[in-house]
Amino acid sequence: MAGSFLYAMVIQYYYGYGDSFGFYQGAQVIKKLLVSNGNPVKTFFLSTDDISKIYKSTQEEDSYMVAGLSNSASLLVYKITALLSYLSFNSYLAITLFFGLFSFAGVWKLFCVFRELLQMQFQKQLAYAVLFLPSICFWGSGLMKDSLCLGLLGFTISAGYKLFVNKKYKVKYFVVLVLSLYLMYIIKSYIASTLLLAAILTYLIGIILKSKGNIIKLSIVLFILVVSGIFLSFSISSSVTSLIEESKTQIENFKNSYESSSNADETSMAGFKEADFDFTFIGIVSRIPLKVASALYRPFIWETRKPIMMFSALESLLMLLAALYVLIKCRPGRFLYYIFANPEIFFAFVFVVLLAAVVGFTTFNFGTMVRYRLPILPFYTFLLLAIYIKHKESVLNK
Repeated sequence: MAGSFLYAMVIQYYYGYGDSFGFYQGAQVIKKLLVSNGNPVKTFFLSTDDISKIYKSTQEEDSYMVAGLSNSASLLVYKITALLSYLSFNSYLAITLFFGLFSFAGVWKLFCVFRELLQMQFQKQLAYAVLFLPSICFWGSGLMKDSLCLGLLGFTISAGYKLFVNKKYKVKYFVVLVLSLYLMYIIKSYIASTLLLAAILTYLIGIILKSKGNIIKLSIVLFILVVSGIFLSFSISSSVTSLIEESKTQIENFKNSYESSSNADETSMAGFKEADFDFTFIGIVSRIPLKVASALYRPFIWETRKPIMMFSALESLLMLLAALYVLIKCRPGRFLYYIFANPEIFFAFVFVVLLAAVVGFTTFNFGTMVRYRLPILPFYTFLLLAIYIKHKESVLNK
């Protein structure tokens, strides 16, 4: 609640603008359309094209709102906000508190899963790292897509863990899993896709580790991996091309913005320049480590230009120091061994690296980067704690 309140105050009185205002205004448009179109239930479930057509027929057409109504992710957030407005007397602050509540509920579910995986060890440290991380409490508690995705991610992981790890085959867990994953895919498809890919790779690696000496089983799994890789390369080729083109455009736009802003006011900058590099397969792969590190550990303290970014810089510094501490304690060889020898750690590692790569390649503003990496943070801290615990256990058993 404190995070939601603080976020609302900062957006209102510090920035004076933000996407959350757009979502609130979009909810007002949805409510008007529900009243004016005759059949509220049918109107609520209309597609983006139909909603946009109805809105364009009104006299108060706005280009920004048309763009939002034409986007499935924004439209879904508009609809959720509209429903919550009926429960909150249309109060922006109360709606923000509802978003913060949902986000915290999902993060709590995630914390419970991690606590069980760690066998109730280091519970206080895990709570600080997952529940009370400043970025999650602040950026993950506002009227934003990020708050919804953070909550949906927690519910997805919790339901999937109960179904496939605890073997509790109940309808409610299946419904929560499918619904959460579906909504997350609509709002931010790359998070849902990364989560599924990490789960599939973890499952296949687990089969490979268990099939030592079983050549037939191992061969089948390897064949599935190869076929899946070929199929995915063809099916997502257009998406990859689109992502590359979007990244190119974003780089050019940022360069122009950076140059104009530098001439106007150097202290207003909250982004960074991106050096030119080759947008080929080799060029992209060679830049993955740098992009992952950028998404996880930036902004550095010397890169901050705004007071509010200093908190994110200090958090990034702590994340870097924690990783170095665990790496030095375990040594690189053992560090990698723990990752590949434990399915839960491997899953967290794959999810962190893949999502950090996506964020690093497509984001060139620190404020945006801090929000986009929110789903990474709980898995990152769990990853380091799990490796440290495994190392401590191995030392005690010697």
